[in-house]
Amino acid sequence: MKMRTLAGLMVAALSFGMTACGDAEMANDESLPNPGEEGGYVHAMASVTKTLYYEGACSWLKCANGNSATGACGYGCSDSKLAFARDSAQRMTCGQSAKVTANGRTVTATVWDQSCCNRFEGTDGLMTALSISHGDGACRGKGDFDYGYGQASATFVY
Repeated sequence: MKMRTLAGLMVAALSFGMTACGDAEMANDESLPNPGEEGGYVHAMASVTKTLYYEGACSWLKCANGNSATGACGYGCSDSKLAFARDSAQRMTCGQSAKVTANGRTVTATVWDQSCCNRFEGTDGLMTALSISHGDGACRGKGDFDYGYGQASATFVY
């Protein structure tokens, strides 16, 4: 008798559980993608707000580092390109574009380098486009240099 009562309770609990979960139509509604994830693609963007520092002109980078300043991504240095060195968080990859906003201006820039100092660092072109005052320090040779100036809070949307 105890076995039949236990079996009856299990069937009742299972029936209640299925009813509480709803029918198949409701289950389909619950499994719809989150906004920004339609069609199997994630359309939602991520963002980070950090200080954007001036990386230095190509001539300064070549002098200070004693190399051709191709950057960690291997793209080569360009003073006019809207580009930046990423920090070490690895949230963005080489060649990835991001909308960068500072001083009320927004431009699209590309990751061209990995920062040596765990910072976001912009090219001359990017700093100029965002109206961030900047300039190079002195360079007397590899490892014998003074840093330049230029920084502002910037938001990167990627």
